[in-house]
Amino acid sequence: MADPVSLFPNLLQPAAKTYAPMGIKFWEGEATVLDSMKEFADGWFERRRIGTRAALEAARRIGEATTPLDAFREYQDWLSGAAARLLEDGMAWQHQFMKANAKLAPHLPPQDSPSESSGSETRLSA
Repeated sequence: MADPVSLFPNLLQPAAKTYAPMGIKFWEGEATVLDSMKEFADGWFERRRIGTRAALEAARRIGEATTPLDAFREYQDWLSGAAARLLEDGMAWQHQFMKANAKLAPHLPPQDSPSESSGSETRLSA
């Protein structure tokens, strides 16, 4: 009779060959997610730095304004830049979301279309 300890590596080998590719895929996916998160975060921090500098300059120009109209114009310029950066944040998030979705979509099981389901009307509600 063979020693149980010497049989153990032989029992483990088929499972390792089966599960190793899944583990590798998982960690490759994890690396991709981390790279995407870093890309998004770097862009977000850069937009915050630009926004902070713009707000500081706007505050200086508003303080130096000679008329209320000049001060309001400076505020409007700053506000339009802030809105543009907010829009950039949304676009960057949407881009990252779409990249992640494209990576996950091939692995999702197909779903029946509403017309192929039970034949009843399918409605979405808020």
